[in-house]
Amino acid sequence: MTSVYDLLFRSATVVVRDRVEVRDVAVRAGVIERVAPSLSGPAREEVDCHGLALLPGAVDLHVHLREPGMTHKEDIASGTEAAVSAGVTTVFDMPNTSPPTTTLERLAEKAGAAARSARCHVRFYLALTADNLDEIERAASHPAFAGVKVFLGSTTGRTLVEDPGVIARALDRVPALFAFHAELESVLAAVRGSIPRPTASHHQVLRPAEAAVAGARLVADLASRPGRRLHLCHLSSAGEIAVLSRARPASRLTAEVTPHHLFFTHEDTDRLGNLLKVNPPVRAPADRDALLAALRDGPVNALATDHAPHTRHEKSLPYPQAPSGVPGLDTLVPAALRLVQVGALDLPRAVGLLSENPAGIAGLDRKGRVAEGYDADLILCDLDRTWTPADADVRTRCGWTPFAGRTLAARPLAVWVQGRRHRASPGI
Repeated sequence: MTSVYDLLFRSATVVVRDRVEVRDVAVRAGVIERVAPSLSGPAREEVDCHGLALLPGAVDLHVHLREPGMTHKEDIASGTEAAVSAGVTTVFDMPNTSPPTTTLERLAEKAGAAARSARCHVRFYLALTADNLDEIERAASHPAFAGVKVFLGSTTGRTLVEDPGVIARALDRVPALFAFHAELESVLAAVRGSIPRPTASHHQVLRPAEAAVAGARLVADLASRPGRRLHLCHLSSAGEIAVLSRARPASRLTAEVTPHHLFFTHEDTDRLGNLLKVNPPVRAPADRDALLAALRDGPVNALATDHAPHTRHEKSLPYPQAPSGVPGLDTLVPAALRLVQVGALDLPRAVGLLSENPAGIAGLDRKGRVAEGYDADLILCDLDRTWTPADADVRTRCGWTPFAGRTLAARPLAVWVQGRRHRASPGI
């Protein structure tokens, strides 16, 4: 007797080894079992995908879910609802919550909360501090452990690490992914207070590209030792791209770019003000163009949101008090697919940046591809449709998006997490 598939996707446009092809895709027990030009056999559910793209769910290496301590802006339930509703099926949560995630106990508490309320897959970084290396070693074997986050410059939270010796010891003792916020504090400190009455338009001056470039150089030097897995978060400047290009291929140094650094420049702060205040800042058009080129041709490996929600009230405070960060989970996949629609990326490259490459960086060997043996984390997309977001459209608890009024690709028509179709939760 022929066994029954749980799901059978018919005539789906898929990415197969860097080619775009039409395939049938069969799923059983949450795993992709067959990918072939044509499949026969019974299925509990068939999905007609003619003219539509079946893509792997996005893997976002950089989100701030704000739980614990800041749940008026976001929590694990609302943040993962925003993620999965928009096609992001795996997220990596940053440690600068309140209290910060610096111990195994705090990691376990977050993992417990995710088990109760997360709508998609979640893993958690620990922050490196001057004295928590033993805790990081203990936490590294926890199944929810994502890696180590290192803050080279001050930003949200109090987890700054300025001693390269502390970082080097951690790298020698913990064989894990180390993700860097690489704005160097000494450069930031040199210009702090240099503008008497700053506004959002001065943010790129008070956090200059030189800080990020200097931090990238430091990380590139640390990455030169064999076996280390180092990752540069949220590149924002042409100078960082140059550093990354020189560091590769001699090291395993990887890097991400955010959609807000691709779609906005410092000129947009005249309209958006503190809503576009983010660390590192959006910069000049030439920097944005360099980031786009690096996405298309390398050496950037991943798109990530740095999803950092704050309320509109918090953002309406005077510039020095307004927090830095923008929400992005609702718009990651639509922004990436918009780059495909306008010809800035081809579809295989976009899928690599959204899914396959970040899964590889994170060591998730069964995610990021529509391929046999991979988890059925899948999104169904109409690549011809567009979407103009409004604040009312987003599911993040903060309730706004810097992309309001911008043309993006349409959100996914449907999302599956390990073969289970996502249905939006009311009231989130």
